[in-house]
Amino acid sequence: METQSQAKNPSGLDINVTNPHAMPRDTVSCISWAANPSNPTFACSDWDSQVRIYNVNAEERILTQQQCLNATSPCLAVAWGHDEAQVLTGCTDGSIKSFDLATEKASVVGYHDGPVKDLYWLAEANFLLSLSFDKTLRFWDPRQGGHVAGFQLDYKSFCSDLVWPYLAVGMSEEKLLIMNLNEVQNVLGSGRTVEYLKSPVVSKLQMNCVRLMKGDELGVAVSAVDGRCALSTVTENLNELKNDMNFKIHRVDKEKNGQLMYPMNTVSFHPGHKTWDFICTGGGDGKMFFMDMKKKNRIVDFDFHGVPVTQTRFDQSGRFLAYSLGYDWARGVSGYMSQPSKICVHVMQEKERFWRYQGDNNYPIKYE
Repeated sequence: METQSQAKNPSGLDINVTNPHAMPRDTVSCISWAANPSNPTFACSDWDSQVRIYNVNAEERILTQQQCLNATSPCLAVAWGHDEAQVLTGCTDGSIKSFDLATEKASVVGYHDGPVKDLYWLAEANFLLSLSFDKTLRFWDPRQGGHVAGFQLDYKSFCSDLVWPYLAVGMSEEKLLIMNLNEVQNVLGSGRTVEYLKSPVVSKLQMNCVRLMKGDELGVAVSAVDGRCALSTVTENLNELKNDMNFKIHRVDKEKNGQLMYPMNTVSFHPGHKTWDFICTGGGDGKMFFMDMKKKNRIVDFDFHGVPVTQTRFDQSGRFLAYSLGYDWARGVSGYMSQPSKICVHVMQEKERFWRYQGDNNYPIKYE
């Protein structure tokens, strides 16, 4: 492995948008990759009410904005629709819109009574799943128009992840919901209530990110606003968590002020690994880490000099990592940063993905 003195500047490794007009004008709220790995394309939703679609040309190291769609209100969620001919977005005004990419025309799929936090296109069922701050989970059929089914939750949804057929939702009051969508019919219309788990993050603070990992066993990572993260194995009946480990990161030691805690905004699993041996975290301290939690080692350090990392997402091939930088509002108005928001793509290097073959050097690669 390279030591710190040998590390290269990340600007030589990461693909940036060269056109300043193609950059997000506000904080990126969600990143969603299209499924076709031969044409790496992703959509991102922004608080500036836009949904931008970017294409990655790794050979020429170009990140190009293909389309910019106006959702008319701040967007919290984005998902690719049927046959990836549509992009779906959920907005703070409660609307769910479907954009036809050929015409760029938008149609309203439906409304929630509160902001739409997350969207997932269920290709296996040809339905759209939405989660809202109005404490509802709903299913929609954009082709027919209208609400198909849904149920009321007892807590507000803050974050979620879906790895078919499992859905994980991080909620208020330290509640975590994990359900098998193949069995959701047992809840719909039956009067049965869903079973909530207690968050494995013991900080009693809001969950910031939930990610599922489907390997030999189902795993879940839960991060919180104080830089904590818990990695747990989910039992087969989904009603219990086996806590594998908790760790703290995205914290800065100060001589006189003790330890400054920053939110862990995002956690991502590399799709080429089916255990805890490769995760990516991004935080409000302007740092992003690749980590091997089985050995409790940091593999790679990225330093963005205090600008928070708000989102990270690997594409399906594991070759690309899209990430966004911008103010995460963790420090309120008084901590507002004037730096513009940014979207980038990191091209994974072999020494990063398969670092264990490079020897047992414990010093991480560092990019600044």
